[in-house]
Amino acid sequence: MFHIIMSADENYIKYSAVLITSIIKNTDLSKKFKDFCDKEDFTPLKNNNTLDSYSYLKFDTLNKEQQEEGYIFHILSNFISPQTEEKLQFFEKELNSIYPCKILIHIFEDEFFKDFPKSGAAHSNYLSYYRLKINSILDNNVKNCLYLDSDMLCFFDMRELFALDLKDKIIACVNDPGSKKRKIKFKENNKKITFYFDQNYFNAGFLLINFEKYKKEKIEEKTHELAKKCFYIKAADQDLLNFVLRNQILKLDFAYNFNVITYAYAICKDENSNRLNFTREEFNQSFKNPKILHYGEKPWKYLKSYIDANGKNINDYWWEMVNKTPIFNKELLEEKNNIKEYLYIAALGFMALKFCNDFKFFKIASLIKNKNDKKYLEYIKEIKDEEFGLCCILGESIFYARKSNKGSFSVILKLLKIIFHYKKYSHKSRII
Repeated sequence: MFHIIMSADENYIKYSAVLITSIIKNTDLSKKFKDFCDKEDFTPLKNNNTLDSYSYLKFDTLNKEQQEEGYIFHILSNFISPQTEEKLQFFEKELNSIYPCKILIHIFEDEFFKDFPKSGAAHSNYLSYYRLKINSILDNNVKNCLYLDSDMLCFFDMRELFALDLKDKIIACVNDPGSKKRKIKFKENNKKITFYFDQNYFNAGFLLINFEKYKKEKIEEKTHELAKKCFYIKAADQDLLNFVLRNQILKLDFAYNFNVITYAYAICKDENSNRLNFTREEFNQSFKNPKILHYGEKPWKYLKSYIDANGKNINDYWWEMVNKTPIFNKELLEEKNNIKEYLYIAALGFMALKFCNDFKFFKIASLIKNKNDKKYLEYIKEIKDEEFGLCCILGESIFYARKSNKGSFSVILKLLKIIFHYKKYSHKSRII
């Protein structure tokens, strides 16, 4: 069976349910797992260090449990109420009528992670670290498992991933689209060490894990030891995993973890070596045919964000899957009626874009200080569909500046940088 792991607190369960539904709904019932195995090796189109070659599993070499059809979804949490547990039982029953699946809940105490730094996704709780504890939830006969963030949506038959032969690699993963000028600092033998990550820095929201190798190499123990030594770390578990697993990764296509902010613009390796480690040609292939969308602007907070290669608002895909999600759909659709804050964010971003384009930088300060945002809502209808996501990014920068008491000068520089990159790179994936 195919083991998929995700972390979710009580409130995130319903969002995880949408992801789970998308996985089940995209399972091709006319095929068996065997059909995904025994294929010819994958070889990248060109000789570069972006993607790795890989082989597929030989079906007949797998044991009975590994050959068996069906998903086991493991939800790692700090608390799930009896009412939500009951919903999950009914949810499992509904999906199981489509394709075999089980949902297992694993509760962890934050006490296990008291030595881990609070930063990035772990700034308010330790939930993002729970993925590091897979040793305690999986049986020894599990070959591979897949970790997914809950803010994702699947568009392909996930069994394709479980057919990959990771050989001596510990994980298969996807490059992170952010800056590669990242570092961690830790103490070892009474010395302060600064480690700089390279262009292979990956996003930990998607991890196809060679579980046998993961245990053998004691990855859980190594991340824990590093966590205790760190005194500077920004991306929590993601930084820990990138350090511990460096040089032991299989690099996959961006389509498997398509970070949606790149719908606004992406800076590729043939344009800047410190950004997305794919060529423009490789990225454009993923842009046209993403397999998993990884949402930054969460659809349950933003009804609209970026448009895809087909000109469609990508958040609509998520809400369409909500309609197909058993048990949790009613609750989510009721919440949908109250989602409005994103309109203020987009409107603020539109004003910031307008002021920057008109060189009226002094007015940015008023956007930061003046919190009477209702007056900007009338400009929503002026935002072009293709610029709505950009306006969200700019508006988020204004909101963050307010929250962090940032000075207007640093905010203006950030806004100008985003707008410059957008104008330079956004069209490069939309040229037919």
